Amino acid sequence: MPVREDRVHDLLEGRPAPPTVKGPALASPLGDWGWLEVGVVSGDVLVPGSDVRSHIWHWVKADRDGPMTRRLLTFTTDRRLSARRTIFELLHQLCFQNPHWLLVADAAESALNDVDPQVRRTAATLLVGTAEPDRAMSALAASTDPVVRIAFVDAMPWNKVAQHQTILERLRSDLVPAVRLLANIAVFSRDDPAAWPALDAAILADLELCAGVLKGPGIRLEQTGGERWARALTGLDREQDCYAWAERLTNRSASPQVRLEGVRMALAAMREWRAAPGRVTPMLTGLLQDEMPDVRSAALHTLAASLTASRLAAGELAAVLDDPELGAVAATALGSVGDHRAVPHLVRLMLSGSGEPRLAEAFKAVAQAGADPHASVAAARQILAALPDSCSPALPMRVLAAFGPAAAAAVPELIARLEGAENDTPDCAIYVLGRIGPAAGAAAALLQQYPTQGATLALLKVTSDRAVAEQYLAGRPEQPGRRDWIASALLTWLAEHGGLTARQHKQLRSLFRGPSFGQLKSARALWLHDGPAVAAELLEFLPKYLYDDLYGRRALRVLAAMGSHARPVLDRLDRLVASRHRAGMNIGDVDAEMRADEMLHAAAIAAHREIAE
Repeated sequence: MPVREDRVHDLLEGRPAPPTVKGPALASPLGDWGWLEVGVVSGDVLVPGSDVRSHIWHWVKADRDGPMTRRLLTFTTDRRLSARRTIFELLHQLCFQNPHWLLVADAAESALNDVDPQVRRTAATLLVGTAEPDRAMSALAASTDPVVRIAFVDAMPWNKVAQHQTILERLRSDLVPAVRLLANIAVFSRDDPAAWPALDAAILADLELCAGVLKGPGIRLEQTGGERWARALTGLDREQDCYAWAERLTNRSASPQVRLEGVRMALAAMREWRAAPGRVTPMLTGLLQDEMPDVRSAALHTLAASLTASRLAAGELAAVLDDPELGAVAATALGSVGDHRAVPHLVRLMLSGSGEPRLAEAFKAVAQAGADPHASVAAARQILAALPDSCSPALPMRVLAAFGPAAAAAVPELIARLEGAENDTPDCAIYVLGRIGPAAGAAAALLQQYPTQGATLALLKVTSDRAVAEQYLAGRPEQPGRRDWIASALLTWLAEHGGLTARQHKQLRSLFRGPSFGQLKSARALWLHDGPAVAAELLEFLPKYLYDDLYGRRALRVLAAMGSHARPVLDRLDRLVASRHRAGMNIGDVDAEMRADEMLHAAAIAAHREIAE
């Protein structure tokens, strides 16, 4: 029921707590409570790193049932819908570190009758997270609200619920389609594969009815019915079944909502299994001509998410480069696999100020693939010329860095940025000059004026003068500190260009004995200088990085350079190459993790070839 307005007062005059919250008048730990009011109204309490959020986290951690929590709970009955939505979302986030939080559970249960569906959904999820399972189950049994029931079934930790198999079996025939679908997914078991076909059929029957129901604010998982089904299939390693269902769901005879779920299932398959792009790409390319814009867009984004799928669909992607809806994504997808046909479109996107993600990644890939640099470099220079010399825009700088020596025409603009740099932070320009190398010789004298590690490395690459590295290293101790990140790079360059002195070798050895990343960064130089004598040492730690998204390919390059001396790790490389599943990454972006695995897999195959020969 709606909250009576006569129970709600302005915060500055003092708002009473909900009936379930008892205690004396609340005193703000920071004085006047106005700062909290502003934070809730503005939404800053949900912004990571904001001052108001930090204060809340601090005081709740200090006393979770204290004045801060009780003041937060006053907003759960606020007449303003936005405030109630914000506070319940905040409480939901806080409860991850505060299970069995009865004070909050009481407020959540009171809000199950709120007029707003989003508040009710979040309140139900919050109640599951802060109360014992029996209490949440009682609330589920008492509720006839589909919104609340769906949220409860979705959030419930079924393994902790007594007689949960019996309850789920009953919910499989619930009147609410989404409840039925969630219950069917929840009863999937690795121990009972005979039940899978019937569960699949039941989920399919409710899939279209659940469109738009299971994904939205207040829901525990931001996943559609199809995504949840796919999650169950991948969790059970039902690879062939997942492909078959993706193909069936994307059939032209299915509704647009179901075709979308088929695309989502195809994406889930690609994220889980390395063979998936080869299986699902044909069905996805067929959807690029679908009559529904949402289906076309979803299919394109799914193809673009995988480097393998983008290569397999290169012809179809090139055919939509001029499409006003699909062209930008198609261009970045093609560019990311080094396809030169993408270059003119990437240039136009850069000049238009496009915010298309992965644009810099696409430029880097086409540069590495030997694309003509002129248009890309000219566009980057044009953008630089239109901006103050003190500005270092990220995308043009990354484009110039990607083309390296071929970006020499931009040296005047880069020098201007060094001369006009503000706050002594010309790092971007210095880095790009280093990437350009000897062709940036005109900047050498200016680089000498910057006493930074980055400038020293850039100067070495521009001048190819050993004295630059030798002078720097001579001024460092024989045991460089872990913050001396440039030492490994300089020592590696020297090892590649004539070798190391005895003192430099001692510095290298010190770095190699340092933290793990220091070991990895100095591994190539150690191999170049010491050769087979250090093979055993390198083989002891390099394999630890084989599945690392940041350092895996670097480790593989060192192993490849070792050739036959790295044969003891071939069995590990065999397992990495032969695995059906993606390597476990922790980037925070599941599609970026998929692409990282694709690049790692390719590097592992190349290294295996070098070692085995």
